[in-house]
Amino acid sequence: MTRVAESPARRQVRVALRDLALNIKSLAVDEFDLQQLENLSINVDSMVLDDMSSEKPIYFAPYSDHSFPEPNDDDLHGSYNGVDDETDPAFTRPYDRAYVMDMHLDSYISYYNLKAKREGYRSPWVPKCIGDSAFGNIGLYRDEQPEFGCFSTAEPKDPACPHVKAIIYNNMVATDSTILFGELMPILRIMLKQYWRAKYIHSVVSPVLVFSLMGVHARVIEAIFQGQELIIRPTKLYDFSHVNPSAFKTFTQWYMGKPIGDTTKAS
Repeated sequence: MTRVAESPARRQVRVALRDLALNIKSLAVDEFDLQQLENLSINVDSMVLDDMSSEKPIYFAPYSDHSFPEPNDDDLHGSYNGVDDETDPAFTRPYDRAYVMDMHLDSYISYYNLKAKREGYRSPWVPKCIGDSAFGNIGLYRDEQPEFGCFSTAEPKDPACPHVKAIIYNNMVATDSTILFGELMPILRIMLKQYWRAKYIHSVVSPVLVFSLMGVHARVIEAIFQGQELIIRPTKLYDFSHVNPSAFKTFTQWYMGKPIGDTTKAS
């Protein structure tokens, strides 16, 4: 079988991403403001989780069926009350709060996936805990403070789609005008992994959508490499201090939705 050669444009992207990751790591900075990101050729654009908005994700669509009843606590294997659940003063680290939020988000995803499956919807994604995924050995964790890591990833069932979704955590909280090192590095390393995988040799774009959990705050970030820039598209920070079921549902709809867009051409 003839091996397909990597295109010059694709190789250029892969090398640029590798150099960017090495440069960011060498800076030893935990949080980047907009000016620092611009100096690194990282362009930050806003994103809105609204399928009717011009600022919606480019390579990811939402699951749009809203007819399912709202889940109750039994459906979700327990309630989520944000900071009202915190009876132990030691259990207030951003990581601990993010861990609890991840469990509740996973319950929402499981609930709506089951409801959708009964209506004939088949999820286009294969979710895996990070240790069982293709990304388990690429350095998505940092143990020293402020620590970060990846709870899980999901890849499409369609082998032609290089899209990846990931749920990540940080033991610090960003602002709407900053991006954490612990958000950038998982994005870059996941993206680089996709460029190294032979089955995606025809893809010039490797879109990543991360659900970034930080304490009782979270946001969604779409990332692609375009031209000579890494494009980072974060939503606003969502506040989960006191439940916020509508935000959990919004995250779930975008987690369940299909990969879209032509990844064989630069946008």
